[in-house]
Amino acid sequence: MLFIAVGIAVVAAVLIQYFVYKKTGFSNIEYSATLSSGEVFEGDDVYLYEEIRNNGALPMPYIKIDTDLPDGIVFTLLESSVSDPGGIFSKNMAVSKGAATRETERLRKIKHTSSIQSLFVLRPYACIRRRWRLTCKKRGDFTLRGVLATASDILGIGVHSKLIELSNTERNRLIVLPRPEDLAGNYTSSRYLCGDIISEICPVSDPLRRCGAREYLTSDPMSRINWKSTAAHGKLMVNIEEKTVRHRFSLLLNMSSRQIEKFDVPSDPAAIERCITLCTSILDRIAAEDVPVKFFSNYPPEDMKEFGGEAVSDDEIGAKVGVCGPFRGSRDMIYALRMLAMLGMKISTPIDRVFDHIVAHPELYRENENMIIVTSYIDRRMMNLRDALAAEGVRVIFYVATTRNEVGALSEENDVYFRV
Repeated sequence: MLFIAVGIAVVAAVLIQYFVYKKTGFSNIEYSATLSSGEVFEGDDVYLYEEIRNNGALPMPYIKIDTDLPDGIVFTLLESSVSDPGGIFSKNMAVSKGAATRETERLRKIKHTSSIQSLFVLRPYACIRRRWRLTCKKRGDFTLRGVLATASDILGIGVHSKLIELSNTERNRLIVLPRPEDLAGNYTSSRYLCGDIISEICPVSDPLRRCGAREYLTSDPMSRINWKSTAAHGKLMVNIEEKTVRHRFSLLLNMSSRQIEKFDVPSDPAAIERCITLCTSILDRIAAEDVPVKFFSNYPPEDMKEFGGEAVSDDEIGAKVGVCGPFRGSRDMIYALRMLAMLGMKISTPIDRVFDHIVAHPELYRENENMIIVTSYIDRRMMNLRDALAAEGVRVIFYVATTRNEVGALSEENDVYFRV
């Protein structure tokens, strides 16, 4: 009878602890997370501060936390190898302690992962705080949603999982701004297909205001040669044109990655990402000259309202073309970068219809004398747009984020820059 009574008592104790943990133990687990910064540039690091707390009187012998990051952000972990290829630890008599430390540091490597699993043991009313280093791989607007927590009782009989969502989204939201790239080093003019790289010439220079002369480069147009300076120096010299603020620019981003898109999303998102990076680089260069820039795109205008965007007009096509700005100088550049960071992969209308709308209603787009079109490809329709706007006195410059050329040989009149 004694053994039966002991067995009944053990079973009762197991069941009691199981139901007690099931009813009250798991509900006392609290998780919170905070980012060290809410806005960084692409490629920068940010710290994630986590806190796992047990608010109950019951100890938690087993808690597993699964932390998953949004696509584009990864954990940066420093791992140390346990191998000893140089035999340092076996030669402790011949190698100094400092040398061994330096060799050990060489065995460390950096690992990137988007998901981490952690195991904890929490005493009653205990709290664990930890810090993670995150690396932002791509631009975007990210929000940390929460973690999946798995816990069990003392004997491991009842295992329960719970999705803990973060309530304070402002402290867990991260905007990754696109980082500009070197236009002069990564893009080459269509006029020099032999491989010459374009020089560092800003598109907002004023040919009527000259501030000096310099030696001729193979990428300089012949119209800038200063013949008097050439005769004086005995070598070709070109004018240095002063940058002015009288110009205004329009920047048009083509969200279509190919001539024909089957759906309202780009078929080549990587090409559009390069276009967005290219727009960032152009805006960064023009901002240094304090030049007003308006941004246009065949992107849904209703999705651009968060950063001050609207539709170009109320007609059928104009209502599907988004416009932002004008952005002027460094003080407005942060707003332009936030806009580019939040752009999704959406197409509101085919780009050909946008071109037709530009030709039919030039007053909505040509309040200035320069238009830069950033696209993943170039075709004959774009050349027709260039001719039509040239007749209106508007200079059109094309930046192609890939090498897709549907036109073939381009004349010297075309200002087209391809990715190297």
